[in-house]
Amino acid sequence: MGVQMDAKTSGLPRLLLLSGIGGTLEFFDFVIFLFLAPFITKNFFPPDMPEWLATVQALGIFAAGYVFRPVGGLVMAHFGDISGRKRVFQFSIVLMAFATTAIALIPTYETLGSSAALLLVLLRIVQGVALGGEAPGAWTFIAEHVPARHLGLACSFISSSLIVGVFMASLVTMAANWFFSPQEMLDYGWRVPFVVAGGLGLVGAFLRRWLSETPVYLRARQERAVVNSLPLAIVLRSHWKAISISLVATWILSAVVIVTTLMTPLILQKHYGFDAQTALAVSAFGAPCVFVGAIAAGYLADRIGLGSYFMAASLPFAATTYLFYAHVTPASGNVYFLFGIASFFKGMVGLVPCFMVRAFPGPVRFTGISLAYNVAFAFFGALTPVVIGALLPSASFVHLHYMMFVAAGAFLLGLYAFVRPEAVRYQAGRDEGLSNSGHELAQRR
Repeated sequence: MGVQMDAKTSGLPRLLLLSGIGGTLEFFDFVIFLFLAPFITKNFFPPDMPEWLATVQALGIFAAGYVFRPVGGLVMAHFGDISGRKRVFQFSIVLMAFATTAIALIPTYETLGSSAALLLVLLRIVQGVALGGEAPGAWTFIAEHVPARHLGLACSFISSSLIVGVFMASLVTMAANWFFSPQEMLDYGWRVPFVVAGGLGLVGAFLRRWLSETPVYLRARQERAVVNSLPLAIVLRSHWKAISISLVATWILSAVVIVTTLMTPLILQKHYGFDAQTALAVSAFGAPCVFVGAIAAGYLADRIGLGSYFMAASLPFAATTYLFYAHVTPASGNVYFLFGIASFFKGMVGLVPCFMVRAFPGPVRFTGISLAYNVAFAFFGALTPVVIGALLPSASFVHLHYMMFVAAGAFLLGLYAFVRPEAVRYQAGRDEGLSNSGHELAQRR
């Protein structure tokens, strides 16, 4: 049994670090597949298959993880609301580490034939199920531990820690490509990053054992307020306002992440004429800037209010995003500066989980967040790159126009939270969710 601790006794920094490191490693495990897709393509499909078809199938296997995220998220959230946050929080990272390590060990097409690709699909599905519960679980867990006055900082830290996982995946892949020759990478070197990812995932699982159950859940169990019926049914029946707010918030998050992080290297190459190496370097440079921007956003939102900050931050986000995409060229000497500033202000989306954890009541919070987040991210995550990629040749600034539309949506969401604060602050007689009362209970236990 782990050492019981809470934010009051062990300090907010330690709690954030132990909670965030798991998300970092779990996203590292999940996205490492994409960076190694060229080697997977050559190892898991027939050598006489056209390269474009093998690439499409490899990317389809990667996408299978996203398709099953909502399923995994809802299943894990169900047990998280009924049996406790910590157990599910722990299980998700163990499951991810297992699947990632298994990918490193499975035989290739040369040994198993087409069964190798099928096994790869199965393991990607397992990864998707594990990831579906990670972000909603992390946000719920940390929000129910920290005092309400630190909610913005806590949520933004957890959100930005997920970006660090993507950054780590790119660094490990670059290191493997530097250490191994192209032929060695094709033969066995591609397995090494998966081994590293799986091993680090197990380290994260070990560290998470020192976390305690959330005070909010402990109080609900003590007062017999834990739901006994299906949490999903309760959410769908009684919390449509919270679902709507969470869907809009997740749309903003998904749009910013997909366009300004995942698609930017492709956009810089196809539309602006950057070479691949420079485009990837510019994108990687933005990751630390997002992290710093998210921490700053959380700190300020805790002081001036969530709605006020989101309204204010949407304006520099729109301005700096416009400056980058409208004026950057390979010949300009300010590429990194412009993208760094734009990345700093897009850190505002680290506050998105604040809208969700405050909108749902404690007994069904995990399920509510998981439903809205995973469904919205799966839909927009699949649709956005397809639509922008299809329109980019004929509408060369479609990505820029879309980001301006997203900035307007962020402003309106902040305005709504400012005018109707009760919509993002659940109350029912007495606060079941994010307050210091949970910490008072934990101290008495």
